[in-house]
Amino acid sequence: MSTTHDNAGQQQAGSHMALWDRVKTTPESATKEATVGGQKIRAIDTVHMIRMATREFGPMGIGWGYSIDDERFDQGAPVIDEKGALIGHEQTHTIRMTLWFMHDNQRGEVTQYGHTRAIYRTTMGKWITDGEAPKKSTSDAMKKCLSLLGFAADVFSGLYDDTGYVEARKTEERLEKSEDLDAELDRLRQEFKTWAGNQSEMLREKIPHPRSIAMAADKALSQLDDRARVARVDDHTRQIVRKQIEDAAKYGTERVVSEREEAKRVAQTNQPEEATNG
Repeated sequence: MSTTHDNAGQQQAGSHMALWDRVKTTPESATKEATVGGQKIRAIDTVHMIRMATREFGPMGIGWGYSIDDERFDQGAPVIDEKGALIGHEQTHTIRMTLWFMHDNQRGEVTQYGHTRAIYRTTMGKWITDGEAPKKSTSDAMKKCLSLLGFAADVFSGLYDDTGYVEARKTEERLEKSEDLDAELDRLRQEFKTWAGNQSEMLREKIPHPRSIAMAADKALSQLDDRARVARVDDHTRQIVRKQIEDAAKYGTERVVSEREEAKRVAQTNQPEEATNG
């Protein structure tokens, strides 16, 4: 009875995550690096997000849409002249958006804010008035609303900060556009085999600290499934590589511990002789 209840719960949880799992991955070509407030971020193409939402819910206005519940200009940073007197403030455009959607014949809503610097002074002292601020705030709020449903979750969760993850997304796109899929898959599987070998060798022989070995192994294992999926490696091979990496990490840790113990033993053996010589 308990098993039946657990299985039902797992099935329900799976259905709850179905939408998220379908829309969480973002192709690399739909992203670009941008600088906002002096900080580098990974920006997502708005049209890509709209296309994904349309694929899931239907045309905008029928299967999904949004309303602007509030719009205003917020006072920003103070602007001081050369004499230290306040001459004004920068302005930020802000909207509050409610995005609605139809899913499994039910209507849902999520709410988020969008912000854009509308009037501001650059680091070079030049004043900028952004006439596109309302449009940018709308795009910002829309993408934030969709992110709450799982759209582009890999970008919003920071996975795109990992160069290995970005390379995997590029590879997936290359596969989709390949004219010779079999040849491309053969090459990717060889790359996967080489990667697994390099990771194992590094863990076994090249890292001098147990903690660093554990961290490197965790990173390799976190990348394993994604790399295997891109190369379309079967589950049996995937499990073999997983064990290979785990065994390499264990061997590397034992090697480091053994080397340290040997170094300590040698130091202790030599200590009386050095003391006598002194």
